[in-house]
Amino acid sequence: MSADERAELARRFLDEARQRSVEQLPPTLLMREVAELRRLLGQVLDVLAERRDEAQRLAEIRAVLAAFDWEFHDRQLALERIEQITEATRDE
Repeated sequence: MSADERAELARRFLDEARQRSVEQLPPTLLMREVAELRRLLGQVLDVLAERRDEAQRLAEIRAVLAAFDWEFHDRQLALERIEQITEATRDE
């Protein structure tokens, strides 16, 4: 399931849950809903962590390109550094 699908699933569940009054739910149903909310919150936090990591890698690549002197620096070294940054994504 993609990150967007997980976030959408959590959004739909919360929209539905907000339509019910907590005071009127039996304790067993309330406990199941709490468990589902905890599970969905974990998924949403995972999505946010993935996006934070992607943004950090993109910032590292931008820093490599910004520091690169196209006239004097070795392009191969810059490409190798960018490859190292992107391979960190595959290793995780």
